[in-house]
Amino acid sequence: MSVSEISDDTLLERAVRSARARSTRKGVKHPRWTAVMDAFSLGSTYSRELCRRFGLNPDEMVKR
Repeated sequence: MSVSEISDDTLLERAVRSARARSTRKGVKHPRWTAVMDAFSLGSTYSRELCRRFGLNPDEMVKR
């Protein structure tokens, strides 16, 4: 399978699910929406909305 066969929606969902907060200290947790904000250069409202679009809790704490 080539990447062109994967839908844009699927690629976006994979990126949102795997987003991790950027931190200089390993193990420090941040809300998922913050990681999505960093990954996509979005504001907090759009970042939270993008998490919810794929059934994820924007306030779930994720670590690097």
